[in-house]
Amino acid sequence: MQIKKPGSVIRESLVQTDHQNDKDRTAKHDAHNQSGIPKQRLLFPTTQQPVTTPTIIAFYAYMATDTPSITIQHPLVFDVVKTNNGNGYHPSTGTFIAPETGIYVFTWTIRETGNCFHSTQLMVNTSEIGIIYVHVGSGGDLAGTGVVVTHVNAGDDVYVRTYANWNDCYIYSNKAGRSSFAGWKLS
Repeated sequence: MQIKKPGSVIRESLVQTDHQNDKDRTAKHDAHNQSGIPKQRLLFPTTQQPVTTPTIIAFYAYMATDTPSITIQHPLVFDVVKTNNGNGYHPSTGTFIAPETGIYVFTWTIRETGNCFHSTQLMVNTSEIGIIYVHVGSGGDLAGTGVVVTHVNAGDDVYVRTYANWNDCYIYSNKAGRSSFAGWKLS
C-alpha cells in the first residue's frame, strides 16, 4: 500500500532496473511481463503551480458639484474619483468599462433638495438593469440609493442616466452629501 501526501499524484511508470530482488524474478512476475524486463511503480510529485491572486476591480466616484436641470436619458458624470482599481471607470464620461467578465455589484446614490425629483437608471450598454426615483417634496432634503448585482461581460459599458420621465430641477452633491456611483467585481 502506498500513502501519498496531499498534492501528490501517483503515476505508473515502467522503467528497466538493474537490481531486482528474488521476489521480482518469480514466474508470476514473468507471466505479467512478457519482455523479461522487470517493471516497478514510481511516485512522481506534482508540479507546483504559482499561486495567483485575483485582480481587484473596484471604483468609487462622486459629483464634485450640483448638476443643474438635466434632460431626459442624460448620462450622469461622477467626476471625482476616489478609487479606480483596474482602471475601468472613466470620469470624463461617467462610464465604467468592465475590464473582465464576471458578477459585479453596482450602487448609485442621488441627492435631492427642495421640490426636486429625478428618476435614474443603471444601464449596461443599452439595457436598464436598475432604477430609482427620488422626490423630496417641499423644503426637504433626501438621498436615494440603488444597488444591483449583475453579470457583466468584458468591454460592457455601465453607467447611470436620467430616465425618460420624472426629472426636474438639480441633482445635488456638496459637503452636506454626495451623489455617487460605485462598483466592484465579486467573481
